[in-house]
Amino acid sequence: MGDNVTVQGAILHHVNGVARILKVTCCWTIPAWFGLAGSWAHAGVAPPPLQPADGNTYDFYVADQEQYDSNIYRLPSDFGNIATLVSPNASRSDYINTASLGGDAQWFLGRQMFTLNARADYNRFGNNDDLNNTSGYANLIWHWEVGSHLFGFVQADYTHALASFAETRDFGRDLTDSEHVFGKGRYQIGPHWAVYGGASGTNLTHNADLAKFDNFRLREGDVGIEYATSVDDTFGFQYRYADGRFPSSNLFTINGVSFTPNFKEDNIRFITKYVLSEKTQLDAYAGYYKRRFTETSLGAFSGDFWRVTLTWQPTEKTQLIFAGWHELHAYLVSESDYFVSKGGSISPVWNVTEKIKLDFLLSYEDQAYKSQSLAVLTLGSLSAKVATEQVDLNYSPRSSWIFSLSVRHQRRNANQQFFRFDDQLATAGVLYKVH
Repeated sequence: MGDNVTVQGAILHHVNGVARILKVTCCWTIPAWFGLAGSWAHAGVAPPPLQPADGNTYDFYVADQEQYDSNIYRLPSDFGNIATLVSPNASRSDYINTASLGGDAQWFLGRQMFTLNARADYNRFGNNDDLNNTSGYANLIWHWEVGSHLFGFVQADYTHALASFAETRDFGRDLTDSEHVFGKGRYQIGPHWAVYGGASGTNLTHNADLAKFDNFRLREGDVGIEYATSVDDTFGFQYRYADGRFPSSNLFTINGVSFTPNFKEDNIRFITKYVLSEKTQLDAYAGYYKRRFTETSLGAFSGDFWRVTLTWQPTEKTQLIFAGWHELHAYLVSESDYFVSKGGSISPVWNVTEKIKLDFLLSYEDQAYKSQSLAVLTLGSLSAKVATEQVDLNYSPRSSWIFSLSVRHQRRNANQQFFRFDDQLATAGVLYKVH
């Protein structure tokens, strides 16, 4: 590529799909439950209680997943011959098999706890064999404590995977590498007050030449203060700063106006967690953000944002999670496109027995792409509405076995035909774990 990315290339590359900012499952990746690990990285600033009595543990597992996807490339049904658009052997629908090998470990050094998770996957497509690939994931977490008032964690993640066609218009095999290092620390001042802070860095690189202009580097930091009125109820205030950078060659000239998506962002938010009753809990935040572009004559963007999550547990075996939000979103593999997301979801959970669990998801999102978004600059005004329905069944007859079934339907309506799609996804998986 030259110094300037062509508008034609930008049109072919940019699209956004699933109603999530963080992609956990795609048609070519193993489901989230194969990760077998959890952390408090995204859940707040309080770590889980360390349990040295549990001792050091080491587990290994093998897994296999079979998946059917009705619309691999996430294209409109009336978009024409896919073999002409993509490649002579391309097929709209496909069966994908994923074989996995992985392991996880937990060990203690005094009051310090370490967890390690790693997984390698071989993904084989029945028809679109040009997309066959090897993917993987690795995760290392250090939970630390100093004295009785200071604690936190440091975490490093690495992911190698095929980019989602719900987010990119490069129809080739675009393998991405994502590196994410972050940490948080918390100091408990007294029984009610605590202060905390954190920093993180993310690097994303694309393998496909057409997508390399969306290589991305993000640096973030935050500080906050929290007040607890009881064991369950807290109120807090947080400030966050972010600096996003793209390749130096990522410069666009459209209608005589120069544009590069490098940005800086500040946001402040008020955070609360409040137990309304024995069965109902409210988690919410609201704030204001400002995004400014460091090398462009286009205007900055600012606005309010919020998210509310209500968890209700009517019985010991059932749970309902309601969520609503109004936020600025962007997808990791396509950060130069961003939009205001307004939506809501309902997630019923039913623990049928100790061995069987059913999860449901109904989600709706309205995406309004901002004028500084590359997709809008190249294609004009863009908005979309994404509806998702999903059912997951997990069955674990023994501690070593996990069986999973999942069915998902997703529809994306947009004011531009190129951004519309309808997709059905069915997945069956089995995992065997050696303790």
